Amino acid sequence: MTLFWKPWYTTRDAVLDEQHRTIFELMNDLGALVEAGRYDCAELEALLKALDVQVDEHFVLEEGCMAKHGCPMAQKNKEEHNQFLHHFESFKKSYGKKKSLEALKSFHEYASSWMHEHVCFVDIHLRSCIRSGRGD
Repeated sequence: MTLFWKPWYTTRDAVLDEQHRTIFELMNDLGALVEAGRYDCAELEALLKALDVQVDEHFVLEEGCMAKHGCPMAQKNKEEHNQFLHHFESFKKSYGKKKSLEALKSFHEYASSWMHEHVCFVDIHLRSCIRSGRGD
């Protein structure tokens, strides 16, 4: 699944939106490696590390922003983040023991789908909270 940024994905927070775009790009880069059958290379290791760092930073910032603006989806957002992080950690552990194209493809499909669904159905709720000025 290729992720494309659409204007209606905006949260109205420029930093969060840029982080979303960056995560989309990382997921698309991961997809390109899957398509090329490259599942055991330095480029993949660097990409997974970058995704790990970006996701961690983004989740902390986004959860804080939702709390600050009193977003009603804040708890659901945090729960979904925790589920994603658990899945990502499980993938990294198992992939570190036995690298396979199938495992990488499965993670990429999960993560791309999760990211799209999460931004479309959870994160965009922040937009109305920022616009209304709640929590300022």
